[in-house]
Amino acid sequence: MTFVILLFIILSLDQCIGQVIDIGDVWEIKCPQGCTCEIQKYSDLSLHQWAGINRDNNQDIPSDGADLNINDNSMAHELMKIATCVIVDNPEELLTKLPSDIQVLTLLESGSGDVDILLQATTFQRFTELISLDIQGIDYSDFSMKETNNRTEKGGIILASDTMYPLGSTLLYLNLERVKLSNLNLPNKDKANLVIKPMNSQETERTVDENQVSVSNSSQYKGHRLIFLSQQNNEDKEILPYDIYKQELEGYRENVELFAALGVLTHLRIYDCNLKDISWHIFDGLNSLLYLSLEKNGLKFIPEFCFYGTPNLRSLSLASNELLTLKSVDLAGLLLLEHLDLRQNNLTFLSELSFPPFPALVSADFTDNPLDSIFPSTFEIMNTTIKLYLGGRASKLKLQKNSLLGLRRAEILHLYNLEIPILERFIMQGLPSLTYLKMRGNISSIDFDAFVDLSNLLDLDLSHCHIRQISMDAFYGLEKVRKIDLSNNDLESIPPGLFTAQQQKELRDIILTKNKLTSLPLDFFRNLRLPNKQTRVQNIRLDDNPWDCACIMVSWNPNLVNRNKETAPRCSTPKRLQNWGVFYALRKGGLQCRSPRKRYLRKFLKTRNSEEDNNIS
Repeated sequence: MTFVILLFIILSLDQCIGQVIDIGDVWEIKCPQGCTCEIQKYSDLSLHQWAGINRDNNQDIPSDGADLNINDNSMAHELMKIATCVIVDNPEELLTKLPSDIQVLTLLESGSGDVDILLQATTFQRFTELISLDIQGIDYSDFSMKETNNRTEKGGIILASDTMYPLGSTLLYLNLERVKLSNLNLPNKDKANLVIKPMNSQETERTVDENQVSVSNSSQYKGHRLIFLSQQNNEDKEILPYDIYKQELEGYRENVELFAALGVLTHLRIYDCNLKDISWHIFDGLNSLLYLSLEKNGLKFIPEFCFYGTPNLRSLSLASNELLTLKSVDLAGLLLLEHLDLRQNNLTFLSELSFPPFPALVSADFTDNPLDSIFPSTFEIMNTTIKLYLGGRASKLKLQKNSLLGLRRAEILHLYNLEIPILERFIMQGLPSLTYLKMRGNISSIDFDAFVDLSNLLDLDLSHCHIRQISMDAFYGLEKVRKIDLSNNDLESIPPGLFTAQQQKELRDIILTKNKLTSLPLDFFRNLRLPNKQTRVQNIRLDDNPWDCACIMVSWNPNLVNRNKETAPRCSTPKRLQNWGVFYALRKGGLQCRSPRKRYLRKFLKTRNSEEDNNIS
């Protein structure tokens, strides 16, 4: 009897190609050739990681873990039916063999890339439960594809203007990489200066944050919404009602509304699709959209009010484009935006006219832009920003007085490729909440009280700044700082009193690696002790400096200096002790310090009981 049942199951499997078969509690998916199908937890999918992206790219500080998808928590442990298919020419025949209740679908282009692969509404109309669609064309930057790098404009995956229509009620995540979209260049786009668009009163209120705080869409109420198309050459333009404006778009309207049907879409990524030009029509009506990425599309400018149709957007990435400038009207209307990514563009300056109000902005990344000027009060309108990253390799960044004014809530600030002959107090004013400061570039000298306004600073990273001089009062006021990193600079000496337990009361780590130091102030270690002869400092890095070893080094505290084999400070002179560890030379008599230790301490420190004070072991 058992044999008969097993035989029946095997025969059933052979007949059910592409069907999902439930045998007790076990799901077994049999896919057509060219596809793989399986069931996985949502939290295990790359989709989950992509959907929860927090755009603090390539930064040392961990992100706050904010999840941009309000459905992630409830879906994390759900089992998803996923399929991945490789398409070469006609995908219709292949996809018709897939189960119709697939929830996550990935399509990967293969072949020579010279064949047009058209995806249209009929391609996806069977998949009534699809929540995620990932379409990827051939990556010609891949080394393995070097023989086909001379591709022409012919061939590749093409999305018809109606492709997404059948998925409008279910699709939450859409990722498009290296695919051809419909022609999005708007003819006569400057004909109207202002469009009056009626609001759709039928749309319901949507909840868009993790705390279940309801945010009403701008299209929820009856009335009209003004959409500004341009503010230039106004004499040649007119104000049009929306329905007339749509009629004048003629055939363009169908193409530009490729995403118009995706009313529940929350995440949209268009990567390396050669958009070059966009308009507000493309995103108009995407009221549920929380995350939008338009990376690597050759965009040179952003049209005015381009994202006005995505009022609930939380994260916007325009990284790896060719943007030359920003105007406040370009990003207007994003009142809920939390993360703005503008890395790797061609921005040369930022001013108070660059940004609209961002009342909810948490992080902004402008790294790898040829920024050379940040004008005063640039960030006054971004006064809720917590994380800010500025500067790039292509140009020296120069800060003026009040360049950073207005960042009252900023906690993390990275400044790259700075060009500041003397770092003075006025440069770092306006940052009362800052806890982490990272600076890179050319800072020849640090003036007294340079950081006195950063009373909440915990971590100060000034490595790789070519610092040659530093005032003894440079760190005055940093009572909460726990780590100061001055490694990889050109310091030849440390001024007396630079580090003191009375000033930097919470200091734990001092990093002086890879400078040009030959000696330390006589009271360097003594100043790190509290009145009760205890110290909070736990680690001092002194390695990779050309130390001139002498008996005065008996005042060094070996309990604080990192003495691992790789990080121990070593003698550079005298020549006979070259490459000796400093403490080894003291302990083994290489320095030939025959006089009692106390005598040297009295001679150089002129204090009583200095041997006990310095706790030399």
